[in-house]
Amino acid sequence: SILVNFTSGRYLFNCGEGAQRLSFENRARMSKLTAVFLTRVDWDCMGGLPGMLLTLADAGARNMTICGGHNLVHALAATRHFVLRSDMGVAAKELRDGDAGATFQDENITVTPERLQRLEQQSSADAAKKRMPPQSHDARQSNISEVILPKTQPTPCVISYIVEGPMVPGRFDPTAAKALGLKPGPQYGALIRGECATTSDGSVIRPEQCVGPSRASGIFIFIDCPSPDYILALTTNPKFTSFLDISENQDEDKKNRLLLVIHSLGPGVVQDERYKTWASLFPKHVQHMVSAPEYVPDNNPFQRHLRIQTAMSLTDPLTFIRPQASDRPDLLLSTFIESDKLVIPHYMTVFDMEPTPRLDLSSVPLLLTPEEMENKVKTGSNLQTTTSILSATEPRIVEGDDGPVVCPIGTGASIPNLYRNVSANIVCVRGYGGIILDCGESTVSLLKRFLGYPSRNQLNMRIKQNYIEFMTSLRFLFISHMHADHHLGTIQLLHEWNNLTRMNNPQPRLTILAPARFWVWLEDYAGVQDLGLDRVDFISCRETLISGSSPGTNYAKQKPVPKSEGSIAKLKNDLGLSDISTCSVVHCPWAYGVSLTHTSGWKLVYSGDTRPCANLVDLGLADGKAPTILLHEATLSDELRRDAVAKRHSTISEAVAMALGMGAENLILTHFSQRCLTLP
Repeated sequence: SILVNFTSGRYLFNCGEGAQRLSFENRARMSKLTAVFLTRVDWDCMGGLPGMLLTLADAGARNMTICGGHNLVHALAATRHFVLRSDMGVAAKELRDGDAGATFQDENITVTPERLQRLEQQSSADAAKKRMPPQSHDARQSNISEVILPKTQPTPCVISYIVEGPMVPGRFDPTAAKALGLKPGPQYGALIRGECATTSDGSVIRPEQCVGPSRASGIFIFIDCPSPDYILALTTNPKFTSFLDISENQDEDKKNRLLLVIHSLGPGVVQDERYKTWASLFPKHVQHMVSAPEYVPDNNPFQRHLRIQTAMSLTDPLTFIRPQASDRPDLLLSTFIESDKLVIPHYMTVFDMEPTPRLDLSSVPLLLTPEEMENKVKTGSNLQTTTSILSATEPRIVEGDDGPVVCPIGTGASIPNLYRNVSANIVCVRGYGGIILDCGESTVSLLKRFLGYPSRNQLNMRIKQNYIEFMTSLRFLFISHMHADHHLGTIQLLHEWNNLTRMNNPQPRLTILAPARFWVWLEDYAGVQDLGLDRVDFISCRETLISGSSPGTNYAKQKPVPKSEGSIAKLKNDLGLSDISTCSVVHCPWAYGVSLTHTSGWKLVYSGDTRPCANLVDLGLADGKAPTILLHEATLSDELRRDAVAKRHSTISEAVAMALGMGAENLILTHFSQRCLTLP
């Protein structure tokens, strides 16, 4: 993501998952965000946008413009089930070649989009247009909350942007003003504002007598080239060619005003000679920022979380897993092009466009590797005291344990924050497959760090799978309710799962158990991006719902529809389960808890978000068996019980009482308020 700052507004280019959390980590303020520009309408570029819109709306933002390519309105309208803030207006502008209104312009910036499309996409895109119902451009610009979604198909075009700043006022000449009889103060100010000033003898002084001519400001280009398939379209685009330092280009002023090119490149692009040759033709004074997986090391940007997780892993390495990271890139940046103005855009890299172009690396944070962080943490006297106390009871791996491994990897409530991400819990059922209980934003990123990608995280001694192995064994996803912090990571999860498993033989299937509206959201968004829903079995939580509200009641589930009945039987077989049940809980409409009972005897109950309620106790005691593990939310501390009641959450003591009420053998607490920053 690139953030462009002016005194009166801010502009964001791309907003992937984790962008909001990164802004908190680095104190990058989004309070004056005016517009967001997307290079692609897919989750890689917009996965953090729904959560950010909710946060900005709650902070008082009233208007937002979002610009992107085809399907932008559809993608935003698909979020209507959970991104709904009536006091914030969102204007979606689909940018298309040839549209008179395609250029975004306000008092700060002028943005010109350039759409890039693979040759084989153009024919399929034309065919898709013929299949779609006709729409006017105005209809695509309409109020998102009123859009009735038409059918659409993925059209993976890419937009790169040419961005120009405002006219720069001419320099004020105080010597000339003084010679004309003016005095410093209001008279000078009037001239600078473009107004006339009057001397003491009545002479009228015009601005041009003391102020130099205005000039056009600098230009930067944001290039997105996700794969080598787009290189031909990019390198032959006449708008970009006009900036190159070649004999055919006579517009020296335009080339001189180009100050910065930001290259956002997918795998394989930086090693393609076509792209490297093209990039080398920009004028020598241009600063290049190159972001590519081959050049950028897999550092962990969330250093506060790494520090506390490292400290806890030193006291109990089996329970608290230190996330994986690396500071070693695959290739050196010097292999790209020959230039002394070439940098990797690390977090908080700044380029000043005006008044003097300047690269500023002073705000780039020092990102410690996990090993460096461990050495830093070990110097703390409190940790040394704690580890000496715990040495006699050092945890050890229990051999021959056939029970599930439950790992909360996102334990924060509401929004991502410095020390914890939003809700996500993984369950490894040995010998069967994987389960995810709720899937907040950036769950995929956390899975990669905790499990290891591409190699296994050797410090994770509980789950002996790397990320790819876990994803290919994933069989079940449960979403407890429709609040964004519990499911915004699902799109990226399904996208990755689909890519990793679609070539397998036989192709695995995934079962999703969630509120019925969740499937509507997935089907709507799948028109924008292929999620592999043809291999997903969906079950509404109502179809596994228990009836009754107190222990001893004769429980009877609602009869599933025939399709879901087969899906439930398949899920049980896939994971070795004897029972899958849900219950309504006290939080928001269509909020559920879930119970999983295994044929080997263990039982797991997950509360989702809820006030203490009899239904969940009934679920825990169904079939006369108490839970082996209760995974229960504990959003607030006991002194904040009034807030818990008002927001329909539980306090820590209430979660403990629920465990006692159903006789749970083990209790895991999660979903802590972000006010409890450093609570494990």
